[in-house]
Amino acid sequence: MRSLQLFFTLLLLSFQSSAQVVIQSAEVSVPIGLGMEYMEDVHGLPFEDASLVETWTPCDNEVPNLGLSTHGFWTRFTLRNETDERNLKLLLAYPMLDEVEFYAPDSNGKYTVKKVGESLPFAQREVVSPNFIFQLDLPKNQEKTYYLRVKSLEQIILPIRVTSQELLWTDLNWETAINGLYSGIILIMVFYNLFVYFSVRDKNYIFYVLYVLFVGLTQLGIKGELYGVFWPNYPEFQSRSLILFGNFGALFGVIFARDFLRTRQFSRILDNTFLVLIAIFIFSLGFTLMGNLNVGFQLMQSGTGFSAITIFIATFLSIKAGMRSARFFLVAWSILLVGSIVFLLKDFGILPYNSLTNYAMQAASAIEMSLLSFALADKINQFRIEKEESRARELVALKENEKLIREQNIVLEKKVSERTQELQSTNENLEVAMDNLKSAQAQLVNQEKMASLGQLTAGIAHEINNPINFVSSNVKPLKRDIEDLLEVIEKYDELDGAESVEELVKEIKEFKEEIDYDFVVEEINQLLNGIGEGASRTAEIVKSLRNFSRLDEVESKVADVHEGLDSTLVILSSIMEKHIDLVKNYDLSIEPIECHPGKLNQVFSNILVNAIQAMNEMAEENSQIIISTKNLDDKIRISIADTGPGIPDEAKEHIFEPFFTTKDVGEGTGLGLSIVFSIIEAHNGTIELGTERDKGAEFVITLPKTLTSD
Repeated sequence: MRSLQLFFTLLLLSFQSSAQVVIQSAEVSVPIGLGMEYMEDVHGLPFEDASLVETWTPCDNEVPNLGLSTHGFWTRFTLRNETDERNLKLLLAYPMLDEVEFYAPDSNGKYTVKKVGESLPFAQREVVSPNFIFQLDLPKNQEKTYYLRVKSLEQIILPIRVTSQELLWTDLNWETAINGLYSGIILIMVFYNLFVYFSVRDKNYIFYVLYVLFVGLTQLGIKGELYGVFWPNYPEFQSRSLILFGNFGALFGVIFARDFLRTRQFSRILDNTFLVLIAIFIFSLGFTLMGNLNVGFQLMQSGTGFSAITIFIATFLSIKAGMRSARFFLVAWSILLVGSIVFLLKDFGILPYNSLTNYAMQAASAIEMSLLSFALADKINQFRIEKEESRARELVALKENEKLIREQNIVLEKKVSERTQELQSTNENLEVAMDNLKSAQAQLVNQEKMASLGQLTAGIAHEINNPINFVSSNVKPLKRDIEDLLEVIEKYDELDGAESVEELVKEIKEFKEEIDYDFVVEEINQLLNGIGEGASRTAEIVKSLRNFSRLDEVESKVADVHEGLDSTLVILSSIMEKHIDLVKNYDLSIEPIECHPGKLNQVFSNILVNAIQAMNEMAEENSQIIISTKNLDDKIRISIADTGPGIPDEAKEHIFEPFFTTKDVGEGTGLGLSIVFSIIEAHNGTIELGTERDKGAEFVITLPKTLTSD
């Protein structure tokens, strides 16, 4: 049944051919476009069904252009050979077809198919060529009807010719030579400008090299020169390669144009347009890599068209802005545009299909690349000229500056000399002022010392006056009693030469009764005890004074801080009112430490005097001064607290500053606590103040047990 259907199909074909192409000479290639008919294969018909279709559309152009379509196309044509050449070839010189199926009848009228195309491995082709070549096997004075099914993602153009084998190889060799020449131009431009980049380090050259490389790959891919050489066994990549190379070429072309024409400097709108075009090509690359070739191809075509318009506008504006090298750019893109137009007009059949129109795009591309290289060189040369001019201007400016500097130096030297004299005069005045300040400071320190000495002297005078008065008041009655005793003794002495001893003894007894001898003896003992107590009290005061002052000690020594505190309290006891209670909380585990005892006693004295004066002014009952010590490993802590009025918050930060005082004018120099701070600092210790308003003040002193340096 199937064989019968095929028989009727072949019988019908002999009557359906509406046009015939006669091959009359084997010395020329015969185009067969006007003798072809086509039909869009919307439903994906097999050959048996397609051959039965009655309605076919005649081709009206020597090079049929079937346009863009997601479907395939069936074509048919009838050839008659009137030459002696039987080995005729059918040449389809359009390598960008994804699927090509050639159906040819044999001597029995049975059709066989040969399938080639970019979606199939390159090895399936009978002839190793970028174009599609089929053997016709058409004897002389015979005719046969052939069928051709084609499908492609790109525009379907069918430049089909019948040629002899000799003419075929001549055409192929010529085409190979042209493509080789073009490839050589591309490689020369790539390597030359790459070497220039390494010399000048201008990134424009990198963009240009990438642009040239991918444009060259695109053009060679259009001619089919890449598939059979580089990836013959990867048709999947071949189907994407032209879109990928075209996108990369356009992408780097836009980047190169944007950077070369410096659109950021004169047109923000154009610069943003270039950025949008870059994004379009990146999206096109993404869709292509993901397998959505239709969208990738459409985006690439749209982006390329808009890029051409944008680059021309940007070039005109750059020329208007005074960029000389943009003229080369304009000529280069104009030539490329002319070549593209010629190539497209050839594809649409408006211009004849010949070597000139077929290679117009490659020729224009080569010229454009050369002119762009000249434009880059001119730009670098222009930069060099501008740099030299800039250096010349800088040299003139430097000379002028040098002259100005010399003049300014003269003026400055004069001003410096005058200023130096003024500074010398000022320094002399400052030295005088410094000497006066040092003198005033020394006077204030001496005043503070004298004030402290006055307080100390008054206290000592008061303390020593009591036992001295006690001694002096006992001297007179003691003298009287001793005189009475001496009279008694004299009367006893009279007994040695007396005639009447009994009378003298009686007289002595009467005298003893008169002077109350027993009372006198007892009174003498009491007076001597009082004098001894006064002398002992005076000796204690003198000893405390010696411990406090330590005038004979210059270097540090080991001393007991408790002894220093007690000596200071003895000296200051005269100014401490009766309403002030003294509380001692001594840590008896503290051993003597290395220090300057006299200076520490001065610290204790200054702090205690301030506390005593503050509480004397308050005159409140149950006022207390609390002295505490604590042993802390390699340090000791001394706390002197009082229940006085405290120190105002605004004075806390300045309490240890020289000449700062909270007392009334004339009552203090403000050096007491400053001296305290200096002495503690010299001992490598610290002093901290804790105080609250109306709750007293506490000074906490921390001292090391051993001084590292004096």
